Amino acid sequence: MLYLIAAIELHGVFYMMSAALLHLVIAPHFINKPVQLNILFTCILSTFILLYWNFSDIEPLIYSLQLAPVCLIFVTLCVGMIPSILTWVMFNLGCMFVLNYYWEPALLSSTFTLIISLLFRNHIATASLKIKLAYATGILIMYELLYAPLTPYFRSSFSFYTGYVVLFAFISLWVMMGLLYFINNYEIQKKKIAQLEKNRMLAELSATISHEIRNPLTSTRGFLQLLKQSNLTDADRKRYLDMALSGVDQSTTILTDFLNYAKPSKNLLEQLNIQQELDHTIRFITPYAADSLVSIDVSHESDTPLFILGESQKLRQCFLNIIKNAIESMPNGGKLSLRTWKHPNAVQISITDTGVGMTPSQLNAIGKPFFTTKEHGTGLGLVVVMNMIQKMNGKISFSSSLNCGTRCSISFQLK
Repeated sequence: MLYLIAAIELHGVFYMMSAALLHLVIAPHFINKPVQLNILFTCILSTFILLYWNFSDIEPLIYSLQLAPVCLIFVTLCVGMIPSILTWVMFNLGCMFVLNYYWEPALLSSTFTLIISLLFRNHIATASLKIKLAYATGILIMYELLYAPLTPYFRSSFSFYTGYVVLFAFISLWVMMGLLYFINNYEIQKKKIAQLEKNRMLAELSATISHEIRNPLTSTRGFLQLLKQSNLTDADRKRYLDMALSGVDQSTTILTDFLNYAKPSKNLLEQLNIQQELDHTIRFITPYAADSLVSIDVSHESDTPLFILGESQKLRQCFLNIIKNAIESMPNGGKLSLRTWKHPNAVQISITDTGVGMTPSQLNAIGKPFFTTKEHGTGLGLVVVMNMIQKMNGKISFSSSLNCGTRCSISFQLK
């Protein structure tokens, strides 16, 4: 008999746990929409109750003494008002029309339980697990004591069967309350850790930017002080002035890269011809490549235009940044190869240099803010590029070996 009671009651508890866990999985998508979150839980719980009615062998006594009060107390104390009221409605409808079993005492007891639970709900919202279990146990005791005298079955005979049902009702309630308490605690801790990580990143970001800007500004201030000297030659004066301007330009570059990294995209997408955008960038960068003794070889596998959706200015900025990085990786000159081709569902661009290459650790650090292999780099340019390409439905990857060059592959998915 004990085995049978435990099996039936565990079956009902698993229905409740499934509804609660499904709600917790979907809940993050409605984190800032509490009303929609309550409606979502209401729909999930209603669905599981209907499934329980239709696909389970319902024992009326267990339904009235365990499943109904446990679920009602759990939802009221832990979820919200709207799901609580609907739970109360659904279970009383079950007593009236599905079971047709002493629905009057069930209605009276569940109504009292709903009111008491709603009154205490705000008082125990932030309480410890022991306090929550104490309140929940007290409310369940009141339900059982109120239900029992109104039911002829209890007045005529009280068996061990009834005692086991009531005992498992308390165990089920404690399990459900404890489960949700620990899950909520885990979510709270996860949010705290995420906030601490954000604060740490903000502090690190602020310190890095301050340091990066202070260095060129300090140099600029020093050169401006030197310009005060009256015995400077015109050549020295011009040299100091150029160095001061170089420091200001470096500070401006750092701030520009940071703003490009931080500001949101307007997402004004248009149809772009990859070959034309790449050729435009190459015409712009060719003089710089020639000064660096770098030859550029361009190969388009197909004469057919390759179209993607994107923003022309930002796409050219991405190409310019990647090509400029490739040229700077060849301090003694070299060859830069650019190739485009089309896959069935994507457009592919590869940019390959014969430069100094990267170590595995440097390759793994690509895309992290403020990581750079250049002496005067900010470490934000490539982060901006990767962010822009991702927003244009693209993917970017790098492969490299030390002293063997680097290859950048960009793939844009065709919608």
